[in-house]
Amino acid sequence: MERWLSKSRVLLGLCAVLLIAALNRQDPMVYGMFLFLAVVSILGFALPWLSLRSMSVRLGATQDMEIAEGEGCNLSLLVERTARWPAFMVAVETEWEWASRRIVLSQTLPIVRAGHPPELGRLVQFPCRGHYELIAVRLSSGFPLGLIRAHHTLARPQVHLRVLPQAQAVHWPLPWDITADPLGELTTRRLGQSFELGMLRPYQHGESVGRVSWRASARAGELVIQHFQQSGSMRLRLAVDIPGQAALGDADSAAEQAIRLAAGVCDAALAHGVQLFAYLPGNAAPLHDGIAIRRALADAAPTEHSLFQTVAQLAADTAVGEQIAVVVCASCAAEALIQALSTLAAKACPVVVCIAIGRRAVPLERAQAIALKKALADARIGTFLEAP
Repeated sequence: MERWLSKSRVLLGLCAVLLIAALNRQDPMVYGMFLFLAVVSILGFALPWLSLRSMSVRLGATQDMEIAEGEGCNLSLLVERTARWPAFMVAVETEWEWASRRIVLSQTLPIVRAGHPPELGRLVQFPCRGHYELIAVRLSSGFPLGLIRAHHTLARPQVHLRVLPQAQAVHWPLPWDITADPLGELTTRRLGQSFELGMLRPYQHGESVGRVSWRASARAGELVIQHFQQSGSMRLRLAVDIPGQAALGDADSAAEQAIRLAAGVCDAALAHGVQLFAYLPGNAAPLHDGIAIRRALADAAPTEHSLFQTVAQLAADTAVGEQIAVVVCASCAAEALIQALSTLAAKACPVVVCIAIGRRAVPLERAQAIALKKALADARIGTFLEAP
């Protein structure tokens, strides 16, 4: 019964009753009541619908955009009006899709006038990272009386937007040690065995004759050893647990916080000049560049590859002395993680498991994080747990 008693049906019914009464009684007062209610009804029904006509959306910039989550984006998405009269209190909904997940962002424009297109992009904020595509732009208005809400769907421009994860601040618990680097990328120098001469010194009994510089020995009149310089660099290999389908796009989930924590670990490493190798499930090769890593974290979606397969790939590439960081959420299975990390025991590499918890973590999630940290500590694996 309630669905039949809408505002529009009630007004139309009252108008019909007053019109019939006015025709039967021939009373000017009843005519006046009918005309007043008819004018109110026309304003309430027609004006919201007419105010949404003659409007369109265009994109000022055609290239793909990148922003950080939680920040207003500058899309140059303009709402244009061709009618001479302005439209008031227009609600704008932009619907975005990423990885089969949709998000609707709403905002209200106080006034839209011809020749003064308001810009939507500066008002839109995305609460979670991702690679979004604009799939719908809808307008609605109930001005001036709010009797009904008129709706209008606009032709959408082709807009793709990459929302980069906001890095969580990280204070790395280990010192940044130097690792041998035969390629010489991002190197610091130390004495050792290579083909670059560092210094000459007298020969000492028991040293290899192959390191004697015969030309320098002939000039000095005694045996002289060649001391070379060896290239070295600080290296960190990072593996990241990608959110599952259920937690994908949920800004407050621990899985999405793991992405922010991974971005914070990357920033901390790059700030110290560390050579970074990031392993993400589904990527055939590790990523080195900081910008490429941040974009890959923004686009990361569930794949058939698990975190433990990624850790196995990381272990195969790891050299002695490199540091390992594995970013997981609090609900990660401790036994499976410890078993996957056991392959790194022979590498003599320090391992740190970074445990992420959600922004609005419930007591159960915090208890899971503490239990995971304890299980890893019992297995003599370092952990990093810091609330966002």
